[in-house]
Amino acid sequence: MGKCAKIMKGNCSIKFEESKTVFTLKIPAKPYGSQKITTPIDIKTFKLPDKIWGIAIDDSKIQMKLLGKFFEFAGVPSDRVHVFGKDADEIMGFVDFVVNFMDENMGDHVLLIADENLDVTDEASKHRTISGSQLVENIRLRLLPEQEQFLVALIRSANDSSSDVAIYNARAHGFLPKAPIKRANILETLAPLWMARYPQEVGDDDDSLPSRMSRRSRADSFSSLESSASLNDAVATTPIEIIQMVKEISDLFSKGRIMEDRVLRQNIWEKLHALKGDLLTLQVGSKVITAVGMINSFRDAQSNEDLSERWSLLQEQILSFAS
Repeated sequence: MGKCAKIMKGNCSIKFEESKTVFTLKIPAKPYGSQKITTPIDIKTFKLPDKIWGIAIDDSKIQMKLLGKFFEFAGVPSDRVHVFGKDADEIMGFVDFVVNFMDENMGDHVLLIADENLDVTDEASKHRTISGSQLVENIRLRLLPEQEQFLVALIRSANDSSSDVAIYNARAHGFLPKAPIKRANILETLAPLWMARYPQEVGDDDDSLPSRMSRRSRADSFSSLESSASLNDAVATTPIEIIQMVKEISDLFSKGRIMEDRVLRQNIWEKLHALKGDLLTLQVGSKVITAVGMINSFRDAQSNEDLSERWSLLQEQILSFAS
């Protein structure tokens, strides 16, 4: 809670009294009505601007493929989509690429989606995790205000606790949970995030950039997508890809005593986190939810035997719906 309060430029405290516990949270807030009235979002008429670019980064090949489909379903032409993360060079050079790209494409909107946990292996075979939201914050700090206003940056993560989401929202413009990617709900998901970035203000005399963009965004109908025969198309991780990931993790478990090998333990945890993200793109059912909970429990393991037992149970759970 302290971290959340600090991010919101406030503070909090807790006091234990004889008959009660008092929790106090203080954050700056604007009085109701101090901002212009906004109109409701009409999902059926929302679309992204015509001249928009899609840029994404994820260290998982599976997720990179899904992000390409995400942009396709959002209506971004394939020749205006760039997805990065296939190697350490692409991840480490991402900030420079985006800043230079926006220099070269002044006035074009960019929808940027970044995975929060980007695993990198350097030339010395050392693993480390790069924060996608930190990369986004670095990008925003390097852009001029007139450039940054054309950027909508979202963080996509399997970690969706309130404190995590508060960090994402502080560093970027919004949060996207990892979930099944369906053509029918992509724009429904993006609409409130886009309109929060560019509120549609009431009044024809307001010619600010947000108002102009909101009017352009809503100028064309969503009906062309509604009439598509593939409206309910969905893209998710395939069972074959899930099983391949399980095999890779099993190979790591067979390498030795994990609790004593920090590098091996970190590598396994990174693979488990990636597996969790891939599972969340499946059609969520009780078996998938159980598997995700089992992955979260690995942090509580106290011994090699405990880890191995948890992995055996997790494998059995995953194979019950993926094989």
